[in-house]
Amino acid sequence: MPKAGKPALYRMQSGSSRGPLRFCNDAGDRRRTLIIVHYQGPQLPATLTGPAIERLGAAGRLPQGWRMNCAEGRFEFRAQAVEQLDECPSLYEPLHRAFRLSGSDRLAVRVLLWLLRLPGGAALLRRWHAHRH
Repeated sequence: MPKAGKPALYRMQSGSSRGPLRFCNDAGDRRRTLIIVHYQGPQLPATLTGPAIERLGAAGRLPQGWRMNCAEGRFEFRAQAVEQLDECPSLYEPLHRAFRLSGSDRLAVRVLLWLLRLPGGAALLRRWHAHRH
């Protein structure tokens, strides 16, 4: 997580005329992504420091007006949508730990997948599965 008082630095991940603009910030165990769909406005810098986005005008019009304030300046633009996604994989790690495959489970999966490559492998797996019940 970024230190308090230090603004987050977002780097442009992609920005083609066809796809949405994506700015990513990796801060420790958390990743934040800022996505701007159908951006119409001035050229944005490759890095944004502490961006804050607010909607301008009525919400019923498409594309909508937006304002971004950051250390690099103030940018007014039009976009269909603006989203901020927060990913926190460490939040789910304790939940997934109970379902982690053991070494013997991984070996069994490899053998079963190898059997599928053989001619008639699917029928062989069906017979094996029928005997399990």
